[in-house]
Amino acid sequence: MSSERLFRGVGSRGRGGRGGGRGAYYKALYGNRGAVRKDKPDSAWIKVQPELYSLLESMDGKQYGRYKQLAGRRFDFGGFTLFFDSVQSDAYAPPSRMRVCIRQSTAGFPETYYASKHRSIASAHYLTQSVHRALTRVQMGQVERGGSEGWHSAKGGVIAIDFPGQEVLERTSVTISDNGIEARLVAGLPATGRTIMGAAAQRMLLEALPRVVQQSLLRSSIDTQEMLALVRSIEDQEHMRTQLSMKNMVAFIGNGSVLPRSSGVSSLPLTAPSTVRFQSPKSMETTFELPNQGKVEGMGISQGVTLICGGGFNGKSTLLQAIELGVYNHVSGDGRELVITEPTATKIKAEEGRSVCSTDIRPFINNLPLGKDTRCFSTADASGSTSMAASIQEAIEAGASTLLFDEDTCATNFLVRDGRMQQLVAQGSEPITPLISRVRELWETKGVSSILVIGGCGDYLDVADAVICMHEYRPLDITARARDIAQRMPVTIERPLTKYGVVPERIVSVPRELVTHKPPRAKTRRAISLFPSTSSGSSPGPAMSSGGLGSLASTAVDNSSPPGVVDEPGMLPELDLSALDQLVSTSQTRSIAQIIHSAALDQHRRTIRELIEDANSKTLDELHAGRDMAGNLARPRMIEVALAINRLRYAQMQLATSER
Repeated sequence: MSSERLFRGVGSRGRGGRGGGRGAYYKALYGNRGAVRKDKPDSAWIKVQPELYSLLESMDGKQYGRYKQLAGRRFDFGGFTLFFDSVQSDAYAPPSRMRVCIRQSTAGFPETYYASKHRSIASAHYLTQSVHRALTRVQMGQVERGGSEGWHSAKGGVIAIDFPGQEVLERTSVTISDNGIEARLVAGLPATGRTIMGAAAQRMLLEALPRVVQQSLLRSSIDTQEMLALVRSIEDQEHMRTQLSMKNMVAFIGNGSVLPRSSGVSSLPLTAPSTVRFQSPKSMETTFELPNQGKVEGMGISQGVTLICGGGFNGKSTLLQAIELGVYNHVSGDGRELVITEPTATKIKAEEGRSVCSTDIRPFINNLPLGKDTRCFSTADASGSTSMAASIQEAIEAGASTLLFDEDTCATNFLVRDGRMQQLVAQGSEPITPLISRVRELWETKGVSSILVIGGCGDYLDVADAVICMHEYRPLDITARARDIAQRMPVTIERPLTKYGVVPERIVSVPRELVTHKPPRAKTRRAISLFPSTSSGSSPGPAMSSGGLGSLASTAVDNSSPPGVVDEPGMLPELDLSALDQLVSTSQTRSIAQIIHSAALDQHRRTIRELIEDANSKTLDELHAGRDMAGNLARPRMIEVALAINRLRYAQMQLATSER
C-alpha cells in the first residue's frame, strides 16, 4: 500500500500544500497583509478524523478554555494516533504538548536502524530533523504574515519540534523501537484574542499534521541511505571513543577533518574554498579500524601533558575547541565526525564571581591571610585563580580524567609564577601553587591528563610530554625541539610544599524551598531561572525571610552554605552556566533543571558522585518532573550536571566522612 493511502483524506498537493501553482503559493505566504486569516472548513477534513473535526467545529468562536476538552484524548488517523498530553490554558500560555505514534508495521523501519542504543539515538536524531524540515515546508504555505493576529503570531497556529544541532544527543523529541515511532510535538492552538479559531485548528491538525507525518516519519518517504549513513557514522564514532583508552589516548583528530566553524556564533563548518583541512604530523599519526568506515588515520593525543602552541591566529584555540566538543558524536558533514575525545574531558576556565561551596582547594591555594581554611573553602565571589582551583577539584570529584585549558581564558597567576616573581615574593608568602607545579603530579599520581593551549609561557615546556605547534592551521610535532630548548634554557619550577592529596567527596543537598514555589526552568542554554519560595509568597530579594531560603542570605561566606540572594531587589535568581562551554543544547539545560528539581524534592543525603550516577541511570522521561511527556529534553553529560550543582548558590555541601 502506498504511503499516500495510509492517511485518510490526505492527498498530494502543490508547493506549500495549497495547490494553484506559484501565484497561489506567494499569495498565501505574503498576500492580504495585516488581515486575520479566516479559514473556511474544508469538506475533505472530516474524512481525515471525523471525531476531531466535529470537536473542533463545536469549539469555533468559543472561549479558549474549551480547547481543554482535548487534554488526555487520543485520535486515530488510520496511519497514526494523535495524543494530546497537555493543552495550554490560553493563547499566551506555553504551547500544548502532543504526540504522534506510528506502529512499526506502518513506519517500515527494519531493526538495523535501532538495533543498539547508539543506532537508535542516531535514527531518532535524523527523524527529528526530518520532522522539522517537513513542518517548515508544510507550514510555509499556511503562514499569514503581517498583523498581530496572523497564523504565525502570538495567537498560535504553529506546530514545532525540538530541533537538534550538530551534536547527536539522546533526546525525547523522537523515539524509535520495535513498537514503532513516537514524535513529540508542541502546538500553539490558534485563536483570535482568546476566541478559538476552529477552522484554523482543523487546518493545522487535519491537513498540516498528517502531511508532516506522511513526509517525515515513513521509511518510504525519506532518504534511507542518508539516514543509514548517519547511523553508521555514529556507530563508528562511538566505537572509536571506546578504543581511545586501549591506545592510551585522550583524543583523536582524523585527517581531512574541518575544525573551524562558519562564524563565532555558529556550529556549522566553514565552507570557504581556502579552508585548511586537518592533517596529522607523521610522527603522531595513528590508525583506527572502524566497523563501518574501515581504516581511518589521524593525529592521536596520548595521555599525559600535551601543549598546543604557535603564533596568534594560527588555529590553537580552534583545535582545542574541536577537542572539547569531541566528547559528543557529530552529524554527517559537520567536519568533526572524526574528532573523538575521551568522554570525561572537561574544560577549565577562570570564573570571577562564581560561588564555591565546601571545596578542598589546598592543592592550589593555601596559607590564606588571617588563617582562612581552604580544606573546606566557600565563597560567594571567587577570584579567577580560586575559581580555577575549585573547578579542577570539582571536575576530578565528578570523574574527569582529562582537563582542558586555554591560556586566553585562564587566570595568569594560576598558570605560572616565573623566576623573577619567585625571587620577589617568597614561596611561603604566596598562597597560590600554580598549575605548572601540579600538572605533572595530576598525571603521575591521579591519572588526570591535561591539554593546554599555551602561547606566552615557555616554562610549560619543562613539564610537557608532547608539544604540538599550530602553523597556518596545520599541526607540527615539535616535542624534540621543545625539549632541546628546555635543556638549553633551564627555568626553576617551584616544587609544591605539600603533596596533592586525595580529592574528598562531598555530600550535597538542595533545599526543598527552592522548588516548592515553582520548578527551576531553563531560560537559555547557559542559564536556569530559579523560583525560591518565601514566607510572604513574593519574589525573593535581598531580604528573604528566615525559615525559607532567606536563612542562606545571612550565612557567612566561609560556611558550607554560601548566600543565595540576588544582587538587585526584584530580580529572580539564576544559575549561571555560561562557563560550561561543553553544554551544547538548551535541551540539556532543561534536563539539568529537572535533576535539580528532583534533588530538592527527594532530600536524600548523597555525595555528588552518587547523585549524578543516579540521574544517569534514569531515562529522560524519568527525569522529567511533570505529568505530561516532554519532547524537549536531551541527555547532558554527568560532568556538566555536577558542575552545574557546584555553581548553585542555594546548594548545601559538606565533606563526606570517607575520602576516595
